[in-house]
Amino acid sequence: MVEITQNAALPSIVYIDENPDARADFFTDAYQSGRFSEIHVLPPLPDLDDMVEQIMGLQVNALISDFQLTEAGPVNYNGETLVEAILARRADFPCFIQTSFDEAALNAAEDVNRVYSKNPKAAAGGGRDHLLQRIVIQVERHAKRLAEWQAELDELLAIDRGTLTALQIERIVELDDALESNMGVDVSLPQQAKRDLLKSENLMGRQADLIIETEKLISDMRQALND
Repeated sequence: MVEITQNAALPSIVYIDENPDARADFFTDAYQSGRFSEIHVLPPLPDLDDMVEQIMGLQVNALISDFQLTEAGPVNYNGETLVEAILARRADFPCFIQTSFDEAALNAAEDVNRVYSKNPKAAAGGGRDHLLQRIVIQVERHAKRLAEWQAELDELLAIDRGTLTALQIERIVELDDALESNMGVDVSLPQQAKRDLLKSENLMGRQADLIIETEKLISDMRQALND
């Protein structure tokens, strides 16, 4: 099930749960909140890799998963395992877990802050509306961080390669790695290869400047001799 609104500026989300009623309830709450442009609700696939590929193919802005996914059939993972698999592909991607097994989910979670209770009256978990608010906030923060990194990287890459300092080269590598890990780039140059490439371009830029200065000096000397 998916709902698409006309406001593309709103985030799109996917919710994974083995229970059809739970999927329907989440869809209704998310739709009525008016906070999302697309709402995908899916049952878990039996294989973790297949589930990850399906989620990645949706190009959503956040994942919300039930914790206990095995009640309706054979599934070789739970919500926390699914979240960790997504984060291995997209670092810092907004992920959340909703569960009726609060203690088990909290004990299994790498980050307890992403675990929310399915109990709408749960004070500690904040209930469904609190979760939906947190999803939007986290998506906006994630997008803002990526935009800031990209803007800083663009500024550094606009600098003449021959004038880049060692600190600037290192920052370019850091920013490029951060963006690649967050955007799910499948093939990436190793950090050292990136450094070597930038240093090579830096050296070629300095050599080019030296050649220009040398040619200017020779031209000036010839001009002086002719005079």
